[in-house]
Amino acid sequence: MTKPLYQQIYNYIIENIKSGQLKAGDKVPSEKELSEKFSVSRITSKKALDLLAQHQIIHRIRGKGSYISDKPHNVDPEKEIVQDTDVLDDNILIGAIFPDFDSAFGSKLLKSIEQKASEYKVSLVIKRTHGLIAGEEKAILSLVELGVKGLIIFPVDSEQYNREMLKLILEGFPVVVVDRDLKGIYTSTVMTDNKQAALQLTEYLFELGHEHISFISPPPKRTSTVDERLQGFQKAFLKHGLRYNTDYLLTEITSSLPPVIQSENYLAVLENDIETIKKLIMDHPQITAFVASEYGIAVTLKKALLMLEKQIPHDYSIVCFDCPDDPFDSPMFTHIRQMETEMGMTAVNLLMSQLKGDHVPMHTVMNYTLVKGRSTRSINV
Repeated sequence: MTKPLYQQIYNYIIENIKSGQLKAGDKVPSEKELSEKFSVSRITSKKALDLLAQHQIIHRIRGKGSYISDKPHNVDPEKEIVQDTDVLDDNILIGAIFPDFDSAFGSKLLKSIEQKASEYKVSLVIKRTHGLIAGEEKAILSLVELGVKGLIIFPVDSEQYNREMLKLILEGFPVVVVDRDLKGIYTSTVMTDNKQAALQLTEYLFELGHEHISFISPPPKRTSTVDERLQGFQKAFLKHGLRYNTDYLLTEITSSLPPVIQSENYLAVLENDIETIKKLIMDHPQITAFVASEYGIAVTLKKALLMLEKQIPHDYSIVCFDCPDDPFDSPMFTHIRQMETEMGMTAVNLLMSQLKGDHVPMHTVMNYTLVKGRSTRSINV
């Protein structure tokens, strides 16, 4: 059986001690040097050095490096190299950071993270950021100070990445990001193929006979998720040789963003968004369907249509991402259902693999399903 990568590094140091190449007081190669030598992540090399320190073979000095202990008593030249070392210590503590969670998206994800963490017999601490960068940074700092060994982060919607999160990732701290693709950042992510899912939603409206379709979302620049959904919407038109009208794009809706929902002027922002949507509808009466980038926007859109005395789906069809189940009927909206439970469990599996020093994929794409609700109808008849 192939040894774990961290164990190969561990044994490499042991061999160098046995052969005399490394003596008491000598400096050990750094995490970066070992990761380059063995072509592994710094998470893996850190795991090897942590294990050597745990066995008192080396001692680590913050800001200076790692050194061979004066008496590396665990190294016996007459014995075999340490094999099958414990992969994880007891009482492992991990953290999960969420902007918020509701019945549309987030609650099942968090529940599955807690369930999977329990199966691994690790403790989980949950922090909520309320959609604020400052709240996210505070949550990260508090959890690291608490002693968590790894983090699962659902980043807030923002034009810039959180500095504390980037710092952890660059230092090789075990992190798994869910529902976001941190472009240009080398870390493990778990998310839906939002571009393909939005394409499928739009194609479904084509099948129903709709061509004049509007796309409504928060500003795409705030999150890779919204940007990818907009790209999928646009790609559907190109794929079918249709031309979409840029005047149908409404990408400045902010009332569904967590910080706005919790702000004192939320009702004023919501009212402004509703008026903006109403104006779009009145200015472009040829529109017959909408792709809403998320459930909260679909709800706001529905309010605007009802205020205009329009019926759904008789007058307009609406599709969106995520929608709560209705125990007595089909869901309110036809929507893309993301696999929250599988996403949460996969995130924990990836984090635990990082803690073991194993290789993990940088991008894990989850499946999804298109669920038909009460918000769409065919206009072909």
